[in-house]
Amino acid sequence: METRKRKQRTKKDIDESINNAAIQLIEEKGFQNIAVTAIMQRAKIEPVVFYNRYDDLDNFMDEFVKKYDYWFSDIIKNIEIQENPREQYITIMHSLLDSLKENKVMQQLLRWELSTHNNTTKRTARLREFHTLPLVERYKKIFEDSSVEIDALSALIIGGIYYLVLHGDLSEFGGIDINSEEGTQRLRNAIEYLSSIFFSYLNSGSETMTIAKRMKGKGVEYSNIAEYTGLTLKQIEKL
Repeated sequence: METRKRKQRTKKDIDESINNAAIQLIEEKGFQNIAVTAIMQRAKIEPVVFYNRYDDLDNFMDEFVKKYDYWFSDIIKNIEIQENPREQYITIMHSLLDSLKENKVMQQLLRWELSTHNNTTKRTARLREFHTLPLVERYKKIFEDSSVEIDALSALIIGGIYYLVLHGDLSEFGGIDINSEEGTQRLRNAIEYLSSIFFSYLNSGSETMTIAKRMKGKGVEYSNIAEYTGLTLKQIEKL
């Protein structure tokens, strides 16, 4: 009986096998519970094959998570530029919610960052922040003449999305099951509602600024302008 020869895998095939094995194990167990032996067994490779590519598990993890450093910025890049900043803001937040719900590896990476402070987790967290700065600055510019601190409010929304998704497998939160279509839609509606409130201040904010400028021009004390308009002293100084 003729014995079939096992097809020899290319370097690309082996790299994909290692990567896919890591993804499967991370989705099942999380980053902190992964062992090199488990990756090698799942990828069906010998130790020498793995160690020809990586010094150790830490080196592999560091290279692996680099693929996810640009996760948030990739979401933004895939969203078409819209003339209406409110609609684009809502689209970004909706996409963040939907994407994180589907991305099990990213969920595990966030859990790892929260539970383990090492060079890799610190780098991924800082790079994610770095890549979102242009978006933050864009919206801060839009809201600079209003009393809305859009960066702080956005941080609360994004942090809430992170928590609700990571908490989803434990129990409902506030009566919302994020793993259900109804629960997800309720959150999407809430994001849209809050966003509408934020952006409603743009028009009223410009009117307030006009009044504050007139008061400032007439020599009214800054403290009085702040009391009458609700603006901060810093905003009044910039007028």
